[in-house]
Amino acid sequence: MTKLLEVRDLTKRFESGGGIFSKARAMHAVQGVSFDIEQGKVVGVVGESGCGKSTLARLILRLIEPSSGQLHFKGNDLMAQSKAQMRDLRKQMQMVFQDPYSSIDPRYTVAEAISEPLKIHRLAKGDALNEAVSQLLTKVGLNPALADSFPHQLSGGQKQRIGIARALAMNPSLLVLDEPTASLDVSVQAQIISLLEKLRNELNLTYLFISHDLSLVNYFCDEIIVMYLGKVVEHLPTTETPAQHPYTRTLLDSTFEPDPNQRREINALEGEVPSPFDLPLGCAFAARCEYATAQCHTQIPELIEQTNHPVACHNPLAIESVAPVLEGQQNAL
Repeated sequence: MTKLLEVRDLTKRFESGGGIFSKARAMHAVQGVSFDIEQGKVVGVVGESGCGKSTLARLILRLIEPSSGQLHFKGNDLMAQSKAQMRDLRKQMQMVFQDPYSSIDPRYTVAEAISEPLKIHRLAKGDALNEAVSQLLTKVGLNPALADSFPHQLSGGQKQRIGIARALAMNPSLLVLDEPTASLDVSVQAQIISLLEKLRNELNLTYLFISHDLSLVNYFCDEIIVMYLGKVVEHLPTTETPAQHPYTRTLLDSTFEPDPNQRREINALEGEVPSPFDLPLGCAFAARCEYATAQCHTQIPELIEQTNHPVACHNPLAIESVAPVLEGQQNAL
């Protein structure tokens, strides 16, 4: 299949503090991340809060500038594009943000919010603009009569649908979904996921789906990228691929199983998450990992092929030991 997006060694470094009597401290919110997204695929990115998922999303669209690395979209080198060129390319790369309450200007009506990108890029005006807004509202399952409403008059689910409609206004190829269901009720989450599946099939969309809910990612995505403190620790090429990294295994164990007969005993992680400003010499997960050895505390593991997919671990788990866990996850969905 055609590669839509190629990410190579993407890194973002932030500095904090610094003054007359102290030096600035640096942290890598994203460090050396590499992956590809093929046309029509849904790639999920999971990890705990603070692992760099949202920063990665913004780097891909160059909403914030990477410190280093390469980005290619449809063969275009995004790092070589001027602001004007990036503005044109962003028609094909859109983002749906996590919080529908803050992603829409409260002073705008629904029609103004959805039509803003069409006006900025001079794609429609007058009656054609109004018709485009009505079609977009219908496409995301909303009544066009809501066009004159203000955000405070709408529910969270309706606002998120408006965010999706605004992203679709440019007829993009790639949608970056930054936890689009995290702030919604469970029943509304299911509706939004169903809508995204429908739009994907109808419009041949490609998704980068960011979430902390591994069970949702396991259901919705074709492949899964697991991040920990800015790095990719495992890349599962399919949702049926047995996980081999202890951190991924912990995430799987922590997902809720509604059937009491299939629930597992959860072993909570011990220890604290290292400070991103002061990472240990070896593996960042070593202090919390029951399988850690002396090598883990002194040598950083590289993301390399281990048996059947890339894993950044000196002591990957045996496939036989994790297969029942993934099988249980699939059955639950």
